[in-house]
Amino acid sequence: MPTDPRTGKSLPYPGEPGYEEAMAANPDLYAQEGMMPEEGMMPEEGMMAEEGMMAEGAGAPTPDDIAALEQEEAALQQDITSEMAPMPEKPFSVKAIGTLIDEFNSTIDAFAGEDIPDLVWEDPEGGKNWDQPLPADIYVPLVALDESLKMVGGGEFYDKYGMDLQGLTSDPELRKATANLKKMGKDKKLIEAMQEPIAGAEMDMANQGAMPPEPGMFDEDEQALAANMA
Repeated sequence: MPTDPRTGKSLPYPGEPGYEEAMAANPDLYAQEGMMPEEGMMPEEGMMAEEGMMAEGAGAPTPDDIAALEQEEAALQQDITSEMAPMPEKPFSVKAIGTLIDEFNSTIDAFAGEDIPDLVWEDPEGGKNWDQPLPADIYVPLVALDESLKMVGGGEFYDKYGMDLQGLTSDPELRKATANLKKMGKDKKLIEAMQEPIAGAEMDMANQGAMPPEPGMFDEDEQALAANMA
């Protein structure tokens, strides 16, 4: 920081009150500190150029930075969604949960038009009953599927197959959901709709100058919610 040789007080930095007068009176001091604007440049312009160089030095986020941020956001969204799962009225049977997962896997294969990696879940305690909300491994993908139904066919498939996820509190309700998934997997119109690009997503991508998404049931946000389904 330049100092007034007569008073011993610190002189103002660029942008501070009195800078222009102090610089005009003590150009050598400012030059020694490297705080003189470039020739032909006003003091304010010199300050703006310096700020621009500092911002430029900070650098833009890298693709790895963006990918890491997206993963963190996806994990946070999954945590939030899984916490919405309701408590069972009485313990679920592990068998009912397993049957629901098996039917979900079959339905997703039908939507994708090919075999894709299955959801897999096992009771870590190896018991026959589960006295907690549905595991996130199945509840989060169910939420993603339910949201997808709202986005295809103008909502008609949601009207037909939409699930009461907050009602999944007993084995009978799990069996109803399982039967509903089975019907979805046999609905040819729904399968075709799920394999088409989601309306709106293609337009958004076009506005960004990017290619539209590949045909499939989930857009980018839903893939984040249902990461275990891919």
